[in-house]
Amino acid sequence: MRYAMVLGVTLASFGAAAEERWTAPYQIEAVSGRTTRVVLGEQAPEDVASRLQVMTLVGTQGLAVARFQRTETVCTGEENVDLPPVCHTVGVYTQAKGTPDIGEYIVALAGTVTGTVSMPAPKTARERPVPGQWTSDAFERPVDEGADPFTPEGFPVPGYRWKTSPEGHVMLESSRDGQSDDTRVPLDSCTQERQGPFTRLECFPGAPHIAPGDSPGASLLYADRRPLIVSFADYGEASTDLVASLRVGGDTQYLVHVGLKGQAVTGLLFREGNAWRLLLRPADYPVIGC
Repeated sequence: MRYAMVLGVTLASFGAAAEERWTAPYQIEAVSGRTTRVVLGEQAPEDVASRLQVMTLVGTQGLAVARFQRTETVCTGEENVDLPPVCHTVGVYTQAKGTPDIGEYIVALAGTVTGTVSMPAPKTARERPVPGQWTSDAFERPVDEGADPFTPEGFPVPGYRWKTSPEGHVMLESSRDGQSDDTRVPLDSCTQERQGPFTRLECFPGAPHIAPGDSPGASLLYADRRPLIVSFADYGEASTDLVASLRVGGDTQYLVHVGLKGQAVTGLLFREGNAWRLLLRPADYPVIGC
């Protein structure tokens, strides 16, 4: 079933340059009636009441504009453990009375938004990848804008390729600063599927067989043969799942559930000219064990 809603964006977003058309989505922590708690980070940005006065809440059946009310500190910790609690800040936003139900909440976008959104295209049946279609001598870098902990600022972005090993196995290799590393992901442990304009490889290294419901050890999203997102099960899930498609001003953007180290967030993937961009807003506070 497909849903359509009004969606587009007028940005009033913290951390965005004035010329930026898009900024990374904010994650939604909780919803109660017309009140939504939006994760702002370890601390609220300066002038949050004016700079993030309005959020557009995106749901599976529509969208709603919500206005800033206040910030709250949320802390987690375990009893009888001699460790300080881990805290972060949420913005409390309220929808106007009479706002229609928007279904399951996905993310919050800064500013007032117009356009259309639909659920992602269906996936094709899974099949085994053909090695000759994937092997390459060149390393390709996925889309990365230095969003810690996706790739911390100051660290080179790794490149990836599928390469036949001396033993005759096609393996995923990575390269950072010219140094290659075998990631121990064999291509014959992967399945391949199409979804809209993308191809996804999900890999299950070490598994003797793949059963329905198994979680992949790696998930790679490609446009043609260009890797866009590479996600590993590193203290969390490996995911490159499409959540929704946004149609704004003749262009299409994609909300993607991306598995990072110890967390998973919904990011915004889109094409700008000849380049792909991925905007993520990972937690800037500890989340492992919380």
